[in-house]
Amino acid sequence: MIKTLKILVLAFIGAYACLTTASAQNLLTENKQIEFAADKVIYDQENNIITASGNVILNQNGNSLKADKVIYNATSGEVSAEGGITINEASGNILYTENANLNGDLKEGFINNTRVIFTDGSKLIARTGERKGQLTILQNAIYSPCEFCLEPGKENPTWHIKADEITHDSDEKTIRYKNVRLEVAGIPILYSPYLAHPDPSVRSRSGLLPPTRLGNSTELGAYISVPYFFDISQSQDFTFEPIITSREGIVFAGTHRKHVGNGIFTTTASFANVNERDNNFIKTGDRELRGHIFSAGEFDLTSLDSLGGDWQWDYAANWVSDDTYLRRYYSDNTDVLESHAKIERFWDKNYATFGTYLFQGLDREDNIDFTPQALPSFALNMNQDTGFLNSRVTFDASGIQIYRNKGMRSRRFSAKAGWEIPFQSSLGDFYNISATVRSDLYNNSNTEFPDFPQYAGIDGTHSRLLPKLALDWRLPFLKSGETTSQVIEPMFSIIVAPTKPNLPENVVNFTNEDSRNFEFDENNLFSHNRFNGYDRWEGGTRVNFGMRYNLYTDDINMTATIGQSVRLNNTETFPVGSGYEGKASDFVGRVDLTLGEYIDYVHRFRLDKRSFALRRNEMILSGGPKWLKASLRYLDLDLNDNNQLVGTELENRREIGTGLNVNFDEKWSARGSWVRNLLNDKTISYDAGIFYQDDCLEFGLTYERRFTSDRDIAPSNIIFFKIVLKNLG
Repeated sequence: MIKTLKILVLAFIGAYACLTTASAQNLLTENKQIEFAADKVIYDQENNIITASGNVILNQNGNSLKADKVIYNATSGEVSAEGGITINEASGNILYTENANLNGDLKEGFINNTRVIFTDGSKLIARTGERKGQLTILQNAIYSPCEFCLEPGKENPTWHIKADEITHDSDEKTIRYKNVRLEVAGIPILYSPYLAHPDPSVRSRSGLLPPTRLGNSTELGAYISVPYFFDISQSQDFTFEPIITSREGIVFAGTHRKHVGNGIFTTTASFANVNERDNNFIKTGDRELRGHIFSAGEFDLTSLDSLGGDWQWDYAANWVSDDTYLRRYYSDNTDVLESHAKIERFWDKNYATFGTYLFQGLDREDNIDFTPQALPSFALNMNQDTGFLNSRVTFDASGIQIYRNKGMRSRRFSAKAGWEIPFQSSLGDFYNISATVRSDLYNNSNTEFPDFPQYAGIDGTHSRLLPKLALDWRLPFLKSGETTSQVIEPMFSIIVAPTKPNLPENVVNFTNEDSRNFEFDENNLFSHNRFNGYDRWEGGTRVNFGMRYNLYTDDINMTATIGQSVRLNNTETFPVGSGYEGKASDFVGRVDLTLGEYIDYVHRFRLDKRSFALRRNEMILSGGPKWLKASLRYLDLDLNDNNQLVGTELENRREIGTGLNVNFDEKWSARGSWVRNLLNDKTISYDAGIFYQDDCLEFGLTYERRFTSDRDIAPSNIIFFKIVLKNLG
């Protein structure tokens, strides 16, 4: 900018001497295009002084300078600029100053009452400063990304950095501080003799980052994580993020990211050499090496585009040394880790995939030798409109090989063809007729060693043919008023399928890998096959019927559904206690209700088909004005006093939980929750926290009390502190 000013005044000497007025001109100096305008230009020939005044504007190479008055002494080379000087740099940064005295090549001199506003809105402000080449040096200055005003009596920014000296190096794009005081809400919280960080125009740069984890827990003691960022190249970086604890030493961790042109992959890993503990949480005196590695990537396969469609492949490689490591050091309650590598193709309405899937169970009872692995798996889904009666045909194929180090193994191939015709009658009711036929081929081995006896099949090769015909019908009745709209919609479906494939003597031939957890509820009331996966199939002829009601007003929105399913035969296919024993099922339903901005209510339920007693009861109620929201959650899975639903892994649960969220204003809030197990009358956990957030600061302080335990994880207290300063992390 200062070089540009020199070009301006030199241009005055050659082109505007003795002129009294000037308008926009195009000048060529040193082969560079300059656009200049001013209301008045005066040349003092006796003193060799040029004065430009009134809306002085100079544009060059994307930079722009505006000032009320510019005085150039051609003898001494001194330049003075006065009155609302604004410099807009090509980078987007803006410099404001009231007056400037410059000399030499106009890169040296003093500036007063200066403000530098960067592209992201952050500011450097000082009463006095100077320019030394590419350096802007400000004395007793302030840096902050927050919105604020320096006028007396105005509110201070949420946080700012004060320093005896702040230097902005425009070439290195770095801001440096001497004798730094970090103040939050006007309170000094940190002092450092020196601090430096990139200016906002820098995409990334190696350096120390602010703490990401700070707190105290019963298990780890006091802990903190202060990352260091390595900017390796434009396409990759690495963040070293150790966790330093007072009781467990150091957990070494880091994250590597790399872009390879057609995709990106990320790898996060950690390890720690820590004290070994037994199941009673007591140190054994030995040490053990624990850790984890997570890696994932997604990539386009443009080289296969010539084959048609869009191709891509992705992978995830996840491993942890033991079942409690993630919960102990990262508060991660994941119970299963999945790793995979797969390729996918998308074309028209069709999809195909082929891949391998590996699993690591993180529950105490999981045994890697009996954990199933998919080596490999594939699926094909094809849809085609026929152009006849708005119908469409479908074809699906899938296959999988389940492998265990020790235990049963199976291989399955399935193919399914379908035809579907949707239509609407003159009465306004909707129909959908569909017909499908599926064929399954299984090969089982080692079934004498199942992970659970109820899921075992019989060694050998087994096949089955599964045809099905279905009719779905619904008739919506609509009633509208000035402020009210109501829809009552009876629904009905009949599914015709053979019973023989699902008789006990036939089902026992097939292993059950992917249809283990079953629950009859409103979500699968009208499903043609209520079992998940492929290994179990719902046979027999059955009728599903129900009613849906919708109410819409200015203040009330409600959707309610209830229904039942009845089958023609009494063949038991669903687990005992699931709500579908015998010919008729229990009644299942759901209510979603919103009352203005104050009440939200969700109720899912299952009613005994004879006594109408609640067999499943799940309620979530939340309400209150915007500044105060309270919630209540209740869950009861009534499994006929059994601890587990027979034939599944679904356990009985009865819990109650509460939550409270208070917004004191737009910036301050508090939250808390409490969860209790009603079966054993014990509290599971509770927590509370206070939080602050504005345009440039996030702050949080949370306390959690956890009463559960798992192997070497004892009940604990956790205090977690979080602070995020805009532009500093």
